[in-house]
Amino acid sequence: MVKAAIAALFLWVQGAALFDAAAHGDQPHDHYGISCDLKAVAHDVAPLPLSPDLPEPPRFFGTTEQPVSDYRAWSHPPGRAPPPRSPPVFLQ
Repeated sequence: MVKAAIAALFLWVQGAALFDAAAHGDQPHDHYGISCDLKAVAHDVAPLPLSPDLPEPPRFFGTTEQPVSDYRAWSHPPGRAPPPRSPPVFLQ
C-alpha cells in the first residue's frame, strides 16, 4: 500500500510539473505572489557537450579472397559411431 501511494505521489508531481510547463512555457511567472521555481531550475541546467567526430579507419580493397568450403576433417571421427544410449528395444 505504501509503495502504491509513493508511486501515485510521484506520478502526480510529475504530471503537475508538466501541466505547469505546458501552461506557462518559458515565460517567468509566479504562483500566489511566489515566483515559480521550475523556471529558475531550467536555466541552471547546462547542456551536455557534443562528442567530437572520430575519424573512420581506412579501408583497404587491394586483394580479394575466393570463398572456400569450411571442411574440417577432425570434426567427424573416423570409423563407426558409438551405440546409442537408450533403453533396449523389445520388439525383436
